[in-house]
Amino acid sequence: MKRIIKLYTAVILVAIGFQYCSLDTSLYQHIPTEDAYKGIQDVQNGLNGAYQRFGYYTFYGRNVPATSDMISDISVANASSGHFVSISQWTFNEYDSYVLDMWSAGYNLIDRCVRGINGGTALIGGAQEHNFTTAQVNQLHGYVSQFHSLRAMANLMLVNLYGLPYQAGSENDQKGIVLITTQPIKEFEQVKRSTVGETYTQILADITKAKEHMAKLSAKEKNAINQYYFNEAAIYALEARTKLYMQDYDGAKVAAQTALDLRKSTDETFESYVAMWKSTAITKEDIFTIVKSDNDNLSANALNTLYGSYKATISTFARGKLASNDIRKGLISGTHPMKFDGTATAQAVSNIPVFRKSEMYLIIAESNLKGSTVDISAAQNALFYTAKRDKDITSESELPSSKEELIQFVSDERVREFFQEGHRYFDLRRTGEKTTIAGVANYQMSKFVFPIPDEEVQAGFGVEQNTGWNDLKPKK
Repeated sequence: MKRIIKLYTAVILVAIGFQYCSLDTSLYQHIPTEDAYKGIQDVQNGLNGAYQRFGYYTFYGRNVPATSDMISDISVANASSGHFVSISQWTFNEYDSYVLDMWSAGYNLIDRCVRGINGGTALIGGAQEHNFTTAQVNQLHGYVSQFHSLRAMANLMLVNLYGLPYQAGSENDQKGIVLITTQPIKEFEQVKRSTVGETYTQILADITKAKEHMAKLSAKEKNAINQYYFNEAAIYALEARTKLYMQDYDGAKVAAQTALDLRKSTDETFESYVAMWKSTAITKEDIFTIVKSDNDNLSANALNTLYGSYKATISTFARGKLASNDIRKGLISGTHPMKFDGTATAQAVSNIPVFRKSEMYLIIAESNLKGSTVDISAAQNALFYTAKRDKDITSESELPSSKEELIQFVSDERVREFFQEGHRYFDLRRTGEKTTIAGVANYQMSKFVFPIPDEEVQAGFGVEQNTGWNDLKPKK
């Protein structure tokens, strides 16, 4: 695949961790795994590079969450800025830079993860030869667990951008993505796209492996992996989101509750919830967040800048979901959403939440309504965690009491809670809900799929285009 085997003239390597050292600038993707990963430090460096790629602007650091909101009914790009206008106005095509960058960055991340998994696993297997202590072996298990989690997350995002949605109860033989499992793809190697079903099987397999490696650690060692990294709670949060996308509501509910149990944090107050967006410190809401700093920010490419000097706005639809006494209105000024307005010292610096407690509670609420056993009371109880941010809702009894009304309330609540955070496109795909998109009423996002970048298709390594994707756009 061209976008995986392309020779990079430089690799941006930024230290982002509380314990990880500065990264070696060796081009690990062009060094055999047995040579690139000779010691624990090499695995640390490789993992740090994977996190950097995950949080970079071409992937989850901006493009993925921004695309999700811009293509749906949450955010609107400023036409004069030139940034995300093609996504917001649905004028993109297979040559679009945003379409290409997300694909490329996702596969760059996956390639790093495959190499890290292989290198770390080989070192674990040779622990006796290297005279590693138990603590050092466990350190490697922790790193390999995180590589598996990051690969699962990358595959989940890519298959939901470039493949049609998962459909529970079907064969799911619609085209998915190219899977990289045991070995990196070699230069000029022919590949083929897996099915969506096969892709989800791989995602769940990575989650299982992440759990297995994490289980080798002591409680103290697990707790040392904080919310800036794929900690144990984050693995279960990823499982909960994955199973929600699969309409496995019973499984999603169990995983979400486990994530909450492992997080073990108290709740933010109304005041601290609004204030937490102006800090890069770990919050009580965070399960896993991309951390930024004054020395590690994306400047003009930051998500902050898109909604700041590039003047992207929150839609009338999204603003209309917030009642007058909802504390989340304090994160909007006119049409300007303020979650990513930066810190007191840097406007372009904000953490980017990947998993929050609020998402887990809303997954539990939805799953209690759509799972094998409908439990209205349990759904109301979980839903109240975020719903009470509207100060006019003071008890679970004030929430809707019917299944249908509660399902709609959960959908609306996800708009109120996650604007700017990039959930809406994925929500519309998995639920089949209709909404107004690009001025077209009753558009169903679940029918749409992004094109594979033309550069990848034309490279001739076997990646097929999504046939007829352009006909699936909203038409006036």
